[in-house]
Amino acid sequence: MNNKEGITMEKSSLKLIEKCHAPEFGMLYELNQEIPEEEFEKIKPYMQHFTPATFEDVMKISGDPHGWMCTRENAQKIEEILNITETLDKIDNDRLKQREEFDKNRGKKEKAQLELEEIFFSGNRPKQKLSNILKAAQIVYDPTNSFRDNSYYGGGHLFIIMKNSIWYIMNNGREENNWEMNNIEIEEAGGAIGFKVPYDEKIHELIKIVTEENEYSGDTYKEPEIGGNGGSCGI
Repeated sequence: MNNKEGITMEKSSLKLIEKCHAPEFGMLYELNQEIPEEEFEKIKPYMQHFTPATFEDVMKISGDPHGWMCTRENAQKIEEILNITETLDKIDNDRLKQREEFDKNRGKKEKAQLELEEIFFSGNRPKQKLSNILKAAQIVYDPTNSFRDNSYYGGGHLFIIMKNSIWYIMNNGREENNWEMNNIEIEEAGGAIGFKVPYDEKIHELIKIVTEENEYSGDTYKEPEIGGNGGSCGI
């Protein structure tokens, strides 16, 4: 069996991969690497050489309709003959576990976010400059890089860990936002709503869950230091 791409791979990684889908066949699979001709002869009865003319309606095909492929029905027979360990069933099960884990983590994050909102929304809202808070911060978390990517447009959130307090910053600088609610000044921007609570390890752990410990990498808002103290007083 010839592989036009000339891929050289270890035998242990041999597996069937999705190549083409057609209504009359469903998903069709090909081997991900070349195999010796004598081995291909063993699986040939379970495979078919396809061309666009093989299909009823080439316009309904997705993927590459050329080459030796098999149906899902014959895939297990081919995997058994070639002693393939990374089977399609195993791949499907792994994907299912990944989705289940993703859903589990999403539920955990949503629960943690609700807890954080309940905590912060009952906290204080002192006026402060974001640049000064960032200067005095120990760790700044930016969930899904929301602030880095959206602060220019007036969006994004930050969780800022200080020595004795934690800030939850909600950018509120879009044109349609009510800027009168803002207590956080952002240079050359509309501003943000900031909630401040005393530092608590439990709150910090909830923030780690929500943000996946993704730290803020932006360097957008910096102001010249005035008076030499960096404006950290009261933060």
